[in-house]
Amino acid sequence: MFKPPVISERQRRIALVISVILLVVVTVVLLMPVPENEGRFPEHVDKLVHFGVFFVVAFPAYVARMSFWPVILVGLVAYGGAVELIQPHFGRSAEFADFIANSLGVVAALPCAIWFRYQKRSKTRQMAQNKRSD
Repeated sequence: MFKPPVISERQRRIALVISVILLVVVTVVLLMPVPENEGRFPEHVDKLVHFGVFFVVAFPAYVARMSFWPVILVGLVAYGGAVELIQPHFGRSAEFADFIANSLGVVAALPCAIWFRYQKRSKTRQMAQNKRSD
């Protein structure tokens, strides 16, 4: 039986470009020095920011290349750890809790991307069935 593609090749490329651009922006922001009393979040809010940022980077990558989800997951978790390790060289502090928040964002994006693809596939199938019945 023919399985319609979940997303087109063009959409796949766009999603990957979005992930790469976001990754570059995240890298720049996470390595920018922060003055002592400026840009501070209330306690623990920065963990939510780390979670959200890595979720947003991972989600389009998973949607675009679901078959590579283990590579994306391991790669982004390692990337989040590497960024935390090199932050002290850029006037920032390395925090294990930030690494955990980064990793949880990457992990949480996976089931959301699976759900998104499932919904998209269901809609595509329904449209194909509607065309056949017309």
